[in-house]
Amino acid sequence: MINFDDFEIFRENLSTLRKLSMDDSDALGIQYMTDSEMEAVDFDAVKTEYMNQLGLSEENAASIDAIVDHMGNRNIIFIEFKNGNMKNEKRKVKDKIRDSLLIFNDITGKNITYSRQWIDFILVYNLEKNPVPNQLTKRSVQDSASRYEIAKYFLGKGNKELIRFDLERFEKLYFRSVHTYSKKEFEIFLQKQCG
Repeated sequence: MINFDDFEIFRENLSTLRKLSMDDSDALGIQYMTDSEMEAVDFDAVKTEYMNQLGLSEENAASIDAIVDHMGNRNIIFIEFKNGNMKNEKRKVKDKIRDSLLIFNDITGKNITYSRQWIDFILVYNLEKNPVPNQLTKRSVQDSASRYEIAKYFLGKGNKELIRFDLERFEKLYFRSVHTYSKKEFEIFLQKQCG
């Protein structure tokens, strides 16, 4: 298992999930995707430092927002916060996943086999701005909020989660598990993990 304290670049770039979830791009002012004060690695800052050490601009790579390494069952969690509409953000999120894994693995000396065993990915999204899933079926069937709730219900009965935004492809390929949580679902997840 990785000890984040062994890596100066992680130790020097710590923040809280609340700060890392901040969105100041909205006309309504600053908004937060979580109020959690849990300590996390600011992976945007790690990416910037990593790229600058290579003599490159941080704009040459994308990065997730946070990494948490102490969530009860010894796994590492990559977290990306998206407060806006995901319709035009799916490609960006996928780029962030790829670039972040490459940077993380280079820093830690690990590989994709390691990430499949120990790393989870969570996308925290704004349900109000993404109310109706558009990928519940591959056929062109009309989506609705009720179809979404029915799908969530039956998947829950089978101890499965509905993974939105076409991110399910990364489960078992890059990550041990992938989750897409609304802000409320993420708070419930944190409460379960941290007591």
